[in-house]
Amino acid sequence: MMNEKRVNEIISQINAFSKETYTKSEFLPELLKLQKELIDLTFNAEHAENGDLRLWDVERHLRKMNDERGHVADDELARFIKGSKVVCNNISAEFSGNAGEQKVFRALENLGCQNGVLHNVELEFDGRRTEIDAIVFTNRAVFIIEIKNSKKNIFIDEYGELYRIGNSMHHDCNIVDKMDEREALLRKALERAGMDYLKIFKIVTFTNPRIDVECKYHYIKVCPSNYLPSFIERFTSNQWYSYEDICTMMEAVTEVKCPEEYQMSIDMTTFKRDFAILMAKLEAAEEADIESEIVQEEINETEKIVDTKPDNKNKIVRKYGGMVAAAVGITLVNVAFIGISRFIRK
Repeated sequence: MMNEKRVNEIISQINAFSKETYTKSEFLPELLKLQKELIDLTFNAEHAENGDLRLWDVERHLRKMNDERGHVADDELARFIKGSKVVCNNISAEFSGNAGEQKVFRALENLGCQNGVLHNVELEFDGRRTEIDAIVFTNRAVFIIEIKNSKKNIFIDEYGELYRIGNSMHHDCNIVDKMDEREALLRKALERAGMDYLKIFKIVTFTNPRIDVECKYHYIKVCPSNYLPSFIERFTSNQWYSYEDICTMMEAVTEVKCPEEYQMSIDMTTFKRDFAILMAKLEAAEEADIESEIVQEEINETEKIVDTKPDNKNKIVRKYGGMVAAAVGITLVNVAFIGISRFIRK
């Protein structure tokens, strides 16, 4: 029977994801906090302080514990492992995405033209929300930058559908629809500052230089991240924005940007409870095994005491010694009786 009190006690020790919603910038730190807390609850402090353990180490350890206890928590273990894999994938994806973004952000710091740059801009108007990885404001144009950190080759068809190509072709999204939505909301933000009819150019940049990218849609620019600064610097148009215009545009966007609720791919409350139930059940099984071992040891010790206690030995000797003496006495009487009978007959 599950110990609900122990389950709640374990959950109370997991402080990660205690809020209902998180923004993108908060998501990875909270994932790492969750991972560390589960490690600390699973392993003793000495192991946890090594800093070498990860969530998959928790999986392996709990699987081993379940095996040693006769598979008492197979269903609970399966649920936890399923959720754990989602969390691990989120951690990997966030690290990968952040690394790609930082690579592009560093490149944009070295632009040779007059510019202003905003990172991870979240906008909302009339119930429509979007996030823009980077916006670059220059004298010639405003650039919306979408950063992709793909390990697979990319194909964008003439309708803007983006596919990742490995052993097979997997549809990712319609990149054109996403970029058009970002442009529309950015224009709304700029119009509030009286900045109408701006030249806005959309770029999808890829941080992995080893992949091939083919784009058949001609109204967005696709380029590797190492070429991005050069493209922006050389971009020409018949418009010109002063430094004051650039500052006004940046202020207009900064004033209306809002943190977007991050859409998590797993219910963290359920995941934490699955972990707590699994731990409580394995602990209960371990305690039962320990109690069984203690009882068996007590039985063994009792048997040893019975076998080796001097009083018991003396009782046994007296008991069987008396029986032997009685048998000898009876035998002697029988022998004497036979001898007397023979003498009388003679």
